[in-house]
Amino acid sequence: MFVKFIALILFTLLIMLINLCLGDLTVAPIEALNAVFGQAGSSEIHDVIVGIRLPRLLTAFVVGLALATSGYLLQALSRNDLADPYLTGVSSGAAVGVACAMLCKLDFQTIPFFAFIGGITASFFVASIARGSGQYGVSVAKLLLAGIALSSVAGALITLAMSTFGTQLMAQGLYLWILGGISGRNWQELIPTVSYVAVGLIVALAAAKQLNLLALGEETASSLGLNVGRSQLIILSAAVLLASSAVALSGMVGFVGLVAPHLSRRLFGRGARLQLVCSGLTGAILVLFSDLLARTLSPGQELPLGTLMALIGGPFFIYLLSYSLDQVHSQ
Repeated sequence: MFVKFIALILFTLLIMLINLCLGDLTVAPIEALNAVFGQAGSSEIHDVIVGIRLPRLLTAFVVGLALATSGYLLQALSRNDLADPYLTGVSSGAAVGVACAMLCKLDFQTIPFFAFIGGITASFFVASIARGSGQYGVSVAKLLLAGIALSSVAGALITLAMSTFGTQLMAQGLYLWILGGISGRNWQELIPTVSYVAVGLIVALAAAKQLNLLALGEETASSLGLNVGRSQLIILSAAVLLASSAVALSGMVGFVGLVAPHLSRRLFGRGARLQLVCSGLTGAILVLFSDLLARTLSPGQELPLGTLMALIGGPFFIYLLSYSLDQVHSQ
């Protein structure tokens, strides 16, 4: 297990270095590292590495880490392996909040807060519908259908707001942001968002014990002395804060929170604290790799990050859904 964990860390660092080196201007690894530490051989390399690629790869890392950790929290909370910020409508709710902030021309520092308000509102709406008839348990069908319905409504609201209140330039910017991508992200946008992500991660790690108890079932956890309602609210808030922060940075990038926790569980087991870290790093690798493809697959133009992740995550979701249905029919 320790060897696997070290390998995961080393692979994360490797994909970050590759992202730093490759692009329209290919830079040798030693030159890229020298530029990061303030010893660039030329001003051009310094500007490309420190001014463009470094904030971009750190943004990809933060987005992947936040979405994957949020996905793991939602799956653990609902005890449903199909839960994901994108599929459950949390990302769509956050997108409405971001769109409102953009249309009001607010500073970027306030956008993650508005995204959180939209995301938490969406999560409460979906959770209230997905609850089964009993006190415990979540209906998988209701969860997915409520998420799909909410995403449709959120998309319609954003389109209506763009066409009614926004300028053509603003509408174009919002459209590109909805497609998902981190092109042009800079230090001024990254640093404020990192503080929100850090709070979400700290809360999530602090709630690892509660997650392990909730994995036994809500009734069992309650009988062991856990305040189930309060714990669920704290964990849900952390999940929404992480997903909303990622949406504020990258727009709608789906399926990271679905794919990464599943891959991590296959490799590292199910312990909550270990899974929080490993799922996050796996998600970071997924987004870093997808962003690398977005920049290099088609020279001269950039593919939307959200589109690439949908091509990866969509078939994976279909496989999981069919597997879950087979499990239900076999019981």
